[in-house]
Amino acid sequence: MDEAIQDLRRRPVDHRSPTHKEEVKGKLSSAPLLESCCSLRTPVPRRIQTVAVAWYVSALAIILTCFLYSLANPFLWIFSIPYTIFFMFDRTPGNGNVMSRVSPWFRSLPIWRRYCEYFPISLVKTANLEPTFTPRESKGERSPSSGSKWFWRKWFNSNDQLQRTGPRYIFGYHPHGVGCLGAFGVFGTEGCNWSKLFPGIPVSLLTLVNQFQMPVYRDYLMALGVSAVSRKNSLKTLERDHSICIVVGGARESLLQGVNTVDLILNRRKGFIRLALEAGNVCLVPTFAFGEANCYNIIQPKNGSFWKKFQLWLKNNVGFTVPLFYARGLFNYDFGFLPYRTPVTVVVGKPIFVEKRRETPTDEELDYYHGIYIQELKKIFYENRDKYGFSDVELRIVG
Repeated sequence: MDEAIQDLRRRPVDHRSPTHKEEVKGKLSSAPLLESCCSLRTPVPRRIQTVAVAWYVSALAIILTCFLYSLANPFLWIFSIPYTIFFMFDRTPGNGNVMSRVSPWFRSLPIWRRYCEYFPISLVKTANLEPTFTPRESKGERSPSSGSKWFWRKWFNSNDQLQRTGPRYIFGYHPHGVGCLGAFGVFGTEGCNWSKLFPGIPVSLLTLVNQFQMPVYRDYLMALGVSAVSRKNSLKTLERDHSICIVVGGARESLLQGVNTVDLILNRRKGFIRLALEAGNVCLVPTFAFGEANCYNIIQPKNGSFWKKFQLWLKNNVGFTVPLFYARGLFNYDFGFLPYRTPVTVVVGKPIFVEKRRETPTDEELDYYHGIYIQELKKIFYENRDKYGFSDVELRIVG
């Protein structure tokens, strides 16, 4: 396929621009129909990458379907009924104890590396973060290796082999995008070698509470270290000396996609600042993902339209919203719900240390750390935008 047509297909569309619509229609109409389909000569590694991303997109539907089938099949009741009872009484997703359910083996499966290679997703370190945990030196014994495999194995099997020597961290992830694709690859798996670049910092990616109301799927998430983004769970996780990652913009930010801009919802988002102040000995770390918002095309409904009202109703009554989006399919490039192969570069900024613990933070303290956080976030964006193809893009905080 012609490179210009490929680029045109993959770039985010401004559905408010008639000029762009005519450009798309004119150029794509001249392309042969077969060129919109995946080639049979596609290398096997690329096919595996596509399957890995397809699994991420459809995991909830597949897992929930299998669970419902197990309830409908009497031969599987020996498994489904005990699990259902366990599911009804288990409170792990909301009590800060998610790290006891993490599987290092599951986080390190090859499928997650293939997932990250699809885009590809890259993790960039701009500052050294002091490890929260370091090996405990034993007299007369050689200290084990500090590599990621040692860290995770010792943390879950023998806590007395580690000692807490550093702060906890709250990573703020921007922008939200449609599916937090970069956040999942970096913080939810070992696909980008998180524990090698940042050893001694176990981190839990926080997501919607609603997802932990889905049987089996919630255990799948917890095996990756993902837990609920509630205030109680966040504080409990920090109290257990684990770090957390919060996608600050939330559901509202997923509806935004500007032209030559990156629009963030941040002005009134101070809950994660309050968490840092209430916990104490915590570092706020801004994290920006270049390319996250370009993985899908967002359709912007007109103000007052049915879809716009429906999106706002979902946000106000259910806690999340559903943007109208599309990208490519499993076997075609024209339409589907798989993201585009757009590079996503996750840049981790410098830590902002919050030393003292406050039971009731004041508005002045919240505004002070919130202002510093925004300055650092803008700094990592403008210092790195030229490197990752965003030289003509501006960062705007619109809400």
